Amino acid sequence: MSIDKYIGALEARIASNSFVSSYTFTIDRKTHDIAFLSGIIEFRNGTALDFKEFIESKGEAVEKYLYGYNHRRSGIVIFRYDNSPDPHAKKLKTFPHHKHLQTGELIESDSRIDLSAVLEEIEGSYTQKEE
Repeated sequence: MSIDKYIGALEARIASNSFVSSYTFTIDRKTHDIAFLSGIIEFRNGTALDFKEFIESKGEAVEKYLYGYNHRRSGIVIFRYDNSPDPHAKKLKTFPHHKHLQTGELIESDSRIDLSAVLEEIEGSYTQKEE
């Protein structure tokens, strides 16, 4: 998949989400096949998601070398997924992939976590609270 197709699909996913009130999306192209993506998505419930991905197009796939998805309300972290080599996450089977909980606990995370899955998690948690 090309970087352009990946970026287009990502931005379409954000823009089509009725839970999103606004967003910024920055693309820093390093080469034709490598880019650093970042942005902030603000939701109707007053929370926000800061995200970053360092990606490379490799044939039919896009490889993600670095990522971080930080869901917050003001300055308080609700949860964060990332693959930084956090020394506290070394005990996890999924290291370096992990999730930070609001309690400060680190738990295992799927290495395939992506922005779409994080958006679904956020939507699901607030849809359940509204019911």
